[in-house]
Amino acid sequence: MEMAIASMSMQMAMSNMQDALAIGMLKQTMESSEQSMEIITDMIDNIPSPDGRGQLLNVRA
Repeated sequence: MEMAIASMSMQMAMSNMQDALAIGMLKQTMESSEQSMEIITDMIDNIPSPDGRGQLLNVRA
């Protein structure tokens, strides 16, 4: 009985650690994607209009 309880405790601890690792990796991926999208948005903001009169797009509107 004690072995089953110890085994279940170890399995729960391992599961919690794997969940925490997965969440941490997901957070890093989301932050990286957010930074990439900010860079892309800045690039789009700085595209000149074809006729040279102003901005082509207002992506923040």
